[in-house]
Amino acid sequence: MDFRVRMILWIPTLAYAAFLLLGGKNFASLGQVVTEAFLGALLGLLLAIMFTIRQHRRQRRQEIRFAR
Repeated sequence: MDFRVRMILWIPTLAYAAFLLLGGKNFASLGQVVTEAFLGALLGLLLAIMFTIRQHRRQRRQEIRFAR
């Protein structure tokens, strides 16, 4: 999966998950909602980067195996 696709999937998903874990607008102030959504989006970006690096590392290992 391409890095851009991972970013499109992970960032909004985790931002929304953080928003839901906070309890939505009924139980939190606007600052808390924005902060949690930002932290969720940041976590989504970091996970997208991590999984992309992992995929590239696996592909390099397979290329090395087939080259021998």
